[in-house]
Amino acid sequence: LADVLTPNLPEAEVLTGKTIESLHDMEEAAKAIAAMGAKAVLVKGGHRIADATDILFDGQDFHYYKGKRLESTSTHGTGCSLSSAIASNLANGLSLPEAVGAAKEYVFEGIAHAEPIGKGHGPIHHFYELYKKAGWTK
Repeated sequence: LADVLTPNLPEAEVLTGKTIESLHDMEEAAKAIAAMGAKAVLVKGGHRIADATDILFDGQDFHYYKGKRLESTSTHGTGCSLSSAIASNLANGLSLPEAVGAAKEYVFEGIAHAEPIGKGHGPIHHFYELYKKAGWTK
């Protein structure tokens, strides 16, 4: 029933029953999950050691979204923020690959500009772009 599934690596491993260690493994997992019924699958690479590359399988092609790893404790809810941003971008008329790219950038900027809150993992700065447009950023 889903248009897009967005599992992280541990979730994709559970769904496929396979260990994911490489970009090729991520592609295979995306295809296997799509075969379960999803129209598209974005396997998120935030748990990767080397980088934070995500791979989208749109049912036909693969799209890579390379990402830098940020050292931050402001990562709580990043998966929910990403999937919500993808849905919002799709509702605003972007193609799926464009929606994913814009959502990934949104979450990256939110992590990069978040203020550390509390003692554990805090939220990203969801409104960074608005603050920037208003001139309220440092």
